[in-house]
Amino acid sequence: MSAPSSRAPRLRPEEAIALAIFIPMAYALARMIGVPPDVGGPAAGYPSSLARLVALLSVASLFLWLLFFRPQWELARDAMPFLFCGNVYANLHDLIRFYGRPNITPMLYWWDVRLFGVEPSVWAEQFIRPLLTDFFTFCYWLFYVLGPLLGLLLYLQRDRRGFRYTMVSVVLCLFMGYVGYVAWPATAPRLAISWAYSVPLHGWSPFLDYSRAATAAVPLTTQGAFPSLHCAVALLTLLLAWKHLRWFFWAQLPFCVGLIVGTVYLRHHWAVDILVGFVLAIAAFWAGPRIEDAWNRAAGIWVEPAARTIDSVVPTSERSPEPRREVAARTSAGGS
Repeated sequence: MSAPSSRAPRLRPEEAIALAIFIPMAYALARMIGVPPDVGGPAAGYPSSLARLVALLSVASLFLWLLFFRPQWELARDAMPFLFCGNVYANLHDLIRFYGRPNITPMLYWWDVRLFGVEPSVWAEQFIRPLLTDFFTFCYWLFYVLGPLLGLLLYLQRDRRGFRYTMVSVVLCLFMGYVGYVAWPATAPRLAISWAYSVPLHGWSPFLDYSRAATAAVPLTTQGAFPSLHCAVALLTLLLAWKHLRWFFWAQLPFCVGLIVGTVYLRHHWAVDILVGFVLAIAAFWAGPRIEDAWNRAAGIWVEPAARTIDSVVPTSERSPEPRREVAARTSAGGS
């Protein structure tokens, strides 16, 4: 094993965000060891708190090993925040139980009916068709692909600035959503008002039907509806692609729209969840680049301004006074 560098590695903002939630997450999991699960059915076979605590510590150890002993493995380190996000997501149910905030599902149902005059997922039953069900299910699972794929494309194009802004914005959005899950637990419509639906959801693809049913094996789905991170990340990825990779915006647009509509059609979210998810996306899109730039300035790393002029691209200490003197001389000559 290589010896660690004499210079301590610097954390990136999305890594600091992930590690900030790591401590309460690990503490909650440790306290929940041995506590009987509060879910049945397919979710009863979910890995125990102890097993998930070991997995969480393993991910943290892998990150620290990369940080101190393999700093040259840039791509592996760049991908670690998504591994953190997935690991934290898998443990949020225990965090929700540990902090014991009241469930706000009745309030979300009330707001949906108040805003639209009907619960949107019930109203959408009239449009249920096997082909639509398959399409919306496929789009729904793209949530796990669109953000990382945009980051990878920017990385391969060597657009480091766009890549960094994307990473920080997406991770910030995810963790803001995780805080929402813990602070305001809420149950998905398909579970909370199952009695209100009369048309079953079935597609032509047995695999997609199975994948949709498999969500019941994740305990978080019983209390992790508010806000809709699926819709938040879909909108955020669209905004980031429009800014940094315009062709990818058009390529993913139909799928993002399908994902957002599908969260209601498939009864995964209340309409209010989606609206708040949009607020998260806009907040992360605005804050992500500013956090990245401020973080770099605090670390003494020069941040290139958007306007590429000689005054902004070349540091003051390295500029030659000659060009300005020549311009001044020409201006003076032209005016005489």
